[in-house]
Amino acid sequence: MASLRPQNKEGLKQVLDRMLDKGVVIDTNAYLALNDLDLLDLNALVILSSFKTAGQIGLDFPEGTKLDTPAWKDLLAKVPCPLCGKEQRSKDLKAEGCPWCGWNYRPAIEEDKETFEEERKFRFGKK
Repeated sequence: MASLRPQNKEGLKQVLDRMLDKGVVIDTNAYLALNDLDLLDLNALVILSSFKTAGQIGLDFPEGTKLDTPAWKDLLAKVPCPLCGKEQRSKDLKAEGCPWCGWNYRPAIEEDKETFEEERKFRFGKK
């Protein structure tokens, strides 16, 4: 059994952020019987995720949930910055660049790809 025990508050924030981003599924079955008499049979599927992750994987929301509101459309239209990973609307990211790390959209030529990869490794240690 895996145990997630962060050492500080920043670690807890990272664990919760990752759990909500990726989603957690708990599937459990409980059965209680007494002298061949079935008293309880319980099956449960619990899914913990953010609304965005739930929408992306196609979970059904409660009846009456309006998924065509501007807030939902804005939430599902966001993409992560290739450099820092923070989310912003796709069209804004390409037009204006990332407001957090300063990444700008560049044409796909070989020199720019190499510069981009070196910059990302230097700043964030990512490949």
